[in-house]
Amino acid sequence: MIKTLAACAAVIALAGCVAPVTRTASGEIPASRVYIKSMTQQETGLSAIEFTRDTGLLNSQMMELAINDVVLAQITGGEHLTIWLKPGSYTFSIKPAQGLATATDSERGKVVVQVGNGGPYRVRIASDARGLKMLLAQ
Repeated sequence: MIKTLAACAAVIALAGCVAPVTRTASGEIPASRVYIKSMTQQETGLSAIEFTRDTGLLNSQMMELAINDVVLAQITGGEHLTIWLKPGSYTFSIKPAQGLATATDSERGKVVVQVGNGGPYRVRIASDARGLKMLLAQ
């Protein structure tokens, strides 16, 4: 029990060293963490792809959201982002933004979306006992 209390105290102490995360009232990812801002602009002929990250303890780590291996934004639990894309095939992936954590499982941490005319397409970023996963919502 003493080891458990010591471990909890260490986690709480380390948590105090983490820089606070800037959030918006709407839950949208702040513009400062969106690296390809042009993709957030709605235009004729483009389809919406909506990303939502679950809330909760397993979703509190800052993650990098990438499109075709290029980092699009950083996302944390409870945030969402909508981007606009031309029809085509896109691979979206998620991995830790920094720290000692290892990358997510290659299959669970990626999703391929075949974007056609119309939409929107919804991608959910969730966690379970096996780690992070990306799901294309129907």
